[in-house]
Amino acid sequence: MATVLSTDQYFPEEDGGLSAQQISVARMGHAARLLLRAETLLPDTRTVLDLMCLPVTALWCRVLRFDPAAPDWPDRDRFVVPSTTMLPLLRAMLRLTGGKEQMALPLEYGRHPALEVAPGPAGQGVAAAAGMALAEQTLSRRFGRSLVNHRTWVLAQDSDLVTGVAMEAAQLAGRFGLDRLAVLVAPSATADLADFTDSLTRFSGSGWTVRKVDATNLPAITTALAATLRARKPTLIACLPSATATIPADQKTTPEEELTGQWSPTARRGASTRRSWLRRFARHRQRAEFEREHTARQPTLFHEDWQRAWQWRMRTALDTSTQESGLAALHALSDTRPELVCLTASSAYSVPPTVREQAGWRAPPTVPGGQECSIQEHGMAGMLNGLALHGGLLPCCAASMMTVDRMRSAMRMAAFMRQKVLYLLTDDGLALGDSGGAWQPVEQLASLRATPNLAVFRPGSAEETFKCWEAALQWQNGPAVLVLCPRQNTPQRLPAPAYGSAVRGGYVLKQPEKRQVTLIASGPEVAIALEASHHLAQRNINAAVVSIPCWELFAGQPASYRRTVLGNAGLRVGIEAASGFGWERWLGPDGLFVGMDDFGTSAPANALYERFGITAEAICEKVEHHLFASGAARGPSLYAPDQPRTRVRGPLLTRP
Repeated sequence: MATVLSTDQYFPEEDGGLSAQQISVARMGHAARLLLRAETLLPDTRTVLDLMCLPVTALWCRVLRFDPAAPDWPDRDRFVVPSTTMLPLLRAMLRLTGGKEQMALPLEYGRHPALEVAPGPAGQGVAAAAGMALAEQTLSRRFGRSLVNHRTWVLAQDSDLVTGVAMEAAQLAGRFGLDRLAVLVAPSATADLADFTDSLTRFSGSGWTVRKVDATNLPAITTALAATLRARKPTLIACLPSATATIPADQKTTPEEELTGQWSPTARRGASTRRSWLRRFARHRQRAEFEREHTARQPTLFHEDWQRAWQWRMRTALDTSTQESGLAALHALSDTRPELVCLTASSAYSVPPTVREQAGWRAPPTVPGGQECSIQEHGMAGMLNGLALHGGLLPCCAASMMTVDRMRSAMRMAAFMRQKVLYLLTDDGLALGDSGGAWQPVEQLASLRATPNLAVFRPGSAEETFKCWEAALQWQNGPAVLVLCPRQNTPQRLPAPAYGSAVRGGYVLKQPEKRQVTLIASGPEVAIALEASHHLAQRNINAAVVSIPCWELFAGQPASYRRTVLGNAGLRVGIEAASGFGWERWLGPDGLFVGMDDFGTSAPANALYERFGITAEAICEKVEHHLFASGAARGPSLYAPDQPRTRVRGPLLTRP
């Protein structure tokens, strides 16, 4: 049912029981309503905004730390509006609190400093707000309340509360004790109040304080806001409609000048609070470190210290796989970058028993300052966006490669907003074959590489992993993904580059004098390509080996560099234990691809590599056959008598 307010509730008589401050809030709310009436809105949208108008006005007038002259100062309250439906109400608040320069800017993410997060799918804004509250909690523990003492407020819709990402983020917020997080929500005009009540119950069961207030009762609203400031748990304020409130069709009053602009209560309080913070900041002993982290600058001699810390940790590593070296680089990074915050999913530790026994694999310890997120990867990824949007931190997460499908929506939002987020995806490759074909990543690499602004790194050795870490930290266009593999039965140490470097996205590992074939690979398949090149050399076929750990970086290199790496002529062969979708970009119309064109079966990794023909012998057979078919090679057979032809297995392997 539509909820409206009467004129008497906005302008009560002296015996109405409202204080002078509440009367000021009521008048500001009336002015905001007049601004909303000038907007062209759908009926359902107007109903929800009318319902939320008075609670939001009370928040802005009496509680919110916001200075219109500096809407992005570090210790401001974060006011998150995750949907375009609620943006008119934010526009009205900005209009009433001043900031004429900002009013000339469109209310879009990246263009208006007061818009904390880009509107996106339902629930993503709630998860991002939980990440902002986690960032505030983390920074306050390091710098103290004199520098970090703000709150995060969310203007949500009822549709946000029922999403899986919001529920996962709510459970994590309750577990982490994010008591400076508050959500204001009202049921839509078409919502079922029983479903809305169920959502409130779920939040209450997740460790939140849930308060129900009459959206037309200003004393109840101010009491709920005051209780939120004292709460020791995250708070959800449900603004419910009133059955008796009505609003006349016409309002003859206009917004008072003394309540708007630089004389508004919000502007006066925000300017005073910011000046006090600047005085404390000028005298703070950690001022230089605070400035460095909020400007995302690296510490002095960071690269040297990080590399030494990584080498020291690699001395005690159980193996030299990309997974072990990548996690060692992560822990070394936490030693040299205190602003690093890593959220870890339990899936990052899941390794098949056979791999665990063969490699002696161990679960990596939690990074200092990080948090365990169990199997709630969806909410975890959404919180990472909030950590990045807050500023002052370097957010990172560790999860299994197969869970990327649950994180995809949040990763897409991070790429859209070009936020610096690092994702470590473990257990890549066919080593998970014992767990069944459903756990083998087939299309994940291709789908990640298709995401704009997202850099995907798949290193093939320990040294290449560290180089990819360096490139990921330097990537400025958005988030970065490092895809890591556990130890397999292929050698992990690669020779020194013959041309180029891994930090450029692609380089030459082996360069013969006259190349006839170029073997291009990533990850553990680089070692297979090197082995295949040796077999081809014994058959008088000159094969160069190229590693492309990051397509995005390699595509950004000059055309001359790419031509030198890939070669100007000859057969190009792509090798990767994944789908070949997109590889035609580097192979050309006449190239070959060796990889996975279907889901695998329950079998050990070696058997699966043979099943898909991702072996040195099978690659040599395919290369030779293609060269003979194209006329590039002549003669009966290039196989030596003591080297029998190895054929790719046809039937599917099944576990007995």
